Amino acid sequence: MQARRGFVHGAMLLAGAAIVSKLLGSVYTILLQNIIGDHGMGLFQMAYPVYATLLAIATAGFPVAISKIVSERIALGDVHGARQTFRMAMGLLTTGGIVCFGLLYGFAPVWARIAGDPGAEWAIRAIAPALLLVPVMSTLRGYFQGYQWMEPTAYSQVLEQIVRVATILGLASWLTSRGYSQAVSAAGAAFGAVTGAAAGFLLLLYFWRKRHPHVDVQDGVRATTWQLAKQLLYVAFPISLGALVVPLMNNVDVITVVNLLKAAGEPQHLATTEFGLLSGRAAKLMMLPTTLAAGIGIAVMPAVSEAFTLGFRKLITERVDTSVRLTVLLALPASFGLAVLAKPVDIALFKDTAGATSIQVMAFATIFASVQTTFAAILQGAGWVYLPVINLLAASGVKVLCNLWLVPLYGIDGAAAATVLSYATAAVLNFWAMKRCLGQGLPWRRWVLRPAVATFIMTAAVFAMNEQWERWGGLGSSRLSVALALLVMLGVGMVVYLIAMLAADALTPKELASIPKIGPRLVLWCGRLGLIR
Repeated sequence: MQARRGFVHGAMLLAGAAIVSKLLGSVYTILLQNIIGDHGMGLFQMAYPVYATLLAIATAGFPVAISKIVSERIALGDVHGARQTFRMAMGLLTTGGIVCFGLLYGFAPVWARIAGDPGAEWAIRAIAPALLLVPVMSTLRGYFQGYQWMEPTAYSQVLEQIVRVATILGLASWLTSRGYSQAVSAAGAAFGAVTGAAAGFLLLLYFWRKRHPHVDVQDGVRATTWQLAKQLLYVAFPISLGALVVPLMNNVDVITVVNLLKAAGEPQHLATTEFGLLSGRAAKLMMLPTTLAAGIGIAVMPAVSEAFTLGFRKLITERVDTSVRLTVLLALPASFGLAVLAKPVDIALFKDTAGATSIQVMAFATIFASVQTTFAAILQGAGWVYLPVINLLAASGVKVLCNLWLVPLYGIDGAAAATVLSYATAAVLNFWAMKRCLGQGLPWRRWVLRPAVATFIMTAAVFAMNEQWERWGGLGSSRLSVALALLVMLGVGMVVYLIAMLAADALTPKELASIPKIGPRLVLWCGRLGLIR
């Protein structure tokens, strides 16, 4: 196996892959919304939560469990045990994928009726075959991550998204131009998950065949099949439950929002369209920085597990501190920046400001969703695999209650506020659990104060630019002009934030240098400007 890189390098590489993937996702969201409209987007989005739920049942815990167990085996020098773990997981996940495919495809009409619009049946069936490919792909990713080799995961994620986006836009455009209904066009878009998964799997297979040496697993002491299965299930089951809660929280919106809006007197078409605004605009934008945190969590899980297995207390503390700080440094400015720039973002990406208020509210879920993700990965890497699950279930209960309370009063803005409150609950509960289990305190200056100061400076600069731009009539400009102005404001905000982080000592030169490809150049430029010593 290729030599392992540093934890920060792996985390930043996965975060970078997440940025590229989500930028591509934003591009397709913009264009797809223009092709099939908000109603079509609502049908398209109804397919994903139930797919993600079954995907979590089939695979979610296993890649993380594989990476955890493989990293432990490698730390102890047991290469054969690592390979055995991979083979056992491959069999279990393939079987689970086949079963879940049958459930999703066969019961598509039922899922569509539960979601509130029978027209979603086509999209649900179109996405179902991805469940045959993703489990195999997830097994390979988890195995590589156990070696803390993050390149295969990062590169396959980017390729998967490129092919997925190309399929989504290509099929949606072709079906719409041929006069098919929005339901059929949404189904064509949903099929992109299948082609994307196939492309990602082929690239992972390349890494396996070309760069993975042969290991004779007959040598050495071998665990029995039952022992391996029991260990995998013991680790994977609670992690699967935790991963299952996130799509379940999304399913809370799928099941309740449209039905609550219809109960309040809105017609079917309008209720589905408003759900499309919530899920296709606000939720999509909120998930970009949250995905970055997920990348950090993927990297920190085997890193903490390795340190915990070897009993290196200081190393555990260092990796916890680094992962939490990186999460806050990425999520905090994204949260406030999205809230300030919600209107130009909405126009540039979706033509109008219909979803701006929901985007502003949902933006504040970003920081809580990101932090709870990293806290959960730390707890599970250290062996407390059930605590994050319990905490997320409590947060889901908060989500249900808040939806029932706020959606009838404030519509989709109420659903966005409920999302903020639910993820805030999960973040607080996970932090308390981490403090109790690991004895990890809250370094306010490093985790909160310094990132908050840098974020405040950036937010003030972006807010001033946006206010002046709006006074000049920026919102009434053409869509292209709004997009260009948005890019300028984002670029200035990023530069201001980088300078503010270095000035506040929120980011060390070593961590800056760990950014793949551009890190060493940034250190050189910042050194010439006197920002670092």
